[in-house]
Amino acid sequence: MPRRPPPKLPERLWSDFIYDTFLHVFSTIVLLFFREVHPRSTWRVPTTGPLIIVAAPHANQFCDPLILMRVLLQDCGRRVSFLIAAKSMKRKFIGLISSMFGSVAVGRAVDEKKPGKGRIYIDDQGEDGELILKGRGTEWDKKGGLKADDLILLPTIMGEAAGAEVKEVLGPEEVRLKKPFKGPVAYKQLTGREAQDNKDKTGEKEYEGSKYSVAPHVDQSAVYEAVFKKLSEDGCIGIFPEGGSHDRTELLPLKGESILSLARCRLLIEITAGVAIMALGALVENPNCGVKIVACGMNYFHAHKFRSRAVIEFGAPVEIPAELVEKYRSGEKREAVGQVLEMVYNALSAVTVQTPDYDTLMVSDGINFFQESLLT
Repeated sequence: MPRRPPPKLPERLWSDFIYDTFLHVFSTIVLLFFREVHPRSTWRVPTTGPLIIVAAPHANQFCDPLILMRVLLQDCGRRVSFLIAAKSMKRKFIGLISSMFGSVAVGRAVDEKKPGKGRIYIDDQGEDGELILKGRGTEWDKKGGLKADDLILLPTIMGEAAGAEVKEVLGPEEVRLKKPFKGPVAYKQLTGREAQDNKDKTGEKEYEGSKYSVAPHVDQSAVYEAVFKKLSEDGCIGIFPEGGSHDRTELLPLKGESILSLARCRLLIEITAGVAIMALGALVENPNCGVKIVACGMNYFHAHKFRSRAVIEFGAPVEIPAELVEKYRSGEKREAVGQVLEMVYNALSAVTVQTPDYDTLMVSDGINFFQESLLT
């Protein structure tokens, strides 16, 4: 009599088994480096329902997700799918592990940026002068030139980067920008002059312009569809809104201001706006889904030393007001997204530790607890 094949596990159980197995193996290796990983306020994390975890500062591309996944699974019983750059997913090892954890690939424009042809400059033509960008030998209207929504990036100088999106291609050597380039460094690169108020060009040589790069517009509709699907299944999505990892203890701004790296400048805009769009979009599709956003502070003390400590702190769940959902639905998307981002930034600031070391944090916690006890 032929032997019957063993019954197949349901797809969800099988994926959970793979997730738990790989997490156990890799998080054990990573946690050997740390003396202690101290989770705080995990009781604030909803154990059911759609959830978006927003974590910062982002110190290590490999350790941060593993530590956070381990804490969420052990203390909250939640498995999280992180957004990851599509470029990273193409790497054999990282791509395999990320797929095992159910990560969602995000295409990044900066991963596809290329040097632009010719040089660019601006003329001072009144208040709107900077919105018209001019070129020399650029051929922007030809095949392979520029398109609306492409990003023009200036070279990074002394850690400062600047970029502007194309609104309309006016000709081979002229485009209209959505917003002007900002900052004195960008102004000098585009005009050859130091001060923006010094517009007297008498006796000056004709400025040849600046080199530049072009990052194409990336359609993220497939990413949002994947995220909405996970949220509709009461899943948990994880995002590091700063984009790239860094070794600073303070939180980087979430609106593209004072960004240190060229890549982070564009990715920051894409991902941080994405946090709000994901939450608002899910609520527009299903107003009763109850999606929440929880801020998570990834606080490391002497992160580059062996047997260091980490404190992973969770904030109170952020619920998006119904009036912002209505604004987003009625077309006032920019205002609704901006207000949600402000809420997310404030929530992250509350869980990002500013103390210089672990002992100081513990002492400050003791003082806070004593003060609260006196008040009650």
